[in-house]
Amino acid sequence: MMDHMWDGFYTGQVRLSRFNGLVQADRDITLTTTGTQPGNLRFFLDAQKGGMKVAIPYFNAGNYAIQIEGKVIEPTEWDDAIGGRKPLPKFRCGENRYIGMVNILEFYLTPGCTVHVKPVDSIQSAVRLDWTMDEFYGGGGVTSFTDRVAAVLGIHAS
Repeated sequence: MMDHMWDGFYTGQVRLSRFNGLVQADRDITLTTTGTQPGNLRFFLDAQKGGMKVAIPYFNAGNYAIQIEGKVIEPTEWDDAIGGRKPLPKFRCGENRYIGMVNILEFYLTPGCTVHVKPVDSIQSAVRLDWTMDEFYGGGGVTSFTDRVAAVLGIHAS
């Protein structure tokens, strides 16, 4: 199928781009891009044994879901000691975590498993508060806090 369309800066993009890579299993890899990063990605490890951790550094802050057979795989648990998601135990296909501030998505891939990476339209945040209970509730409590955070983010309080 030829791609003879032009839509401003990009072509019509009516073809599915595929980029095969040859990598050694039982290694950690980092996938970097030099141009516009694709929104959706698909990974398949055609191997007899082993596995690999794939790290994708993103240029922008976002949220990405890891899916296997259409089911979203939840990221690793939060670890208060490191202030982020726990590292991957490298046990089952689809284990994942997003490292905020540096915008790196990591997931584990095993032979015969197809992993889909899809962008999610959401914002994630972490807030650390250092107030006494009396100070928090004395200043309007939850309602006041919600109104102030919404004002800072420029969104409706609901």
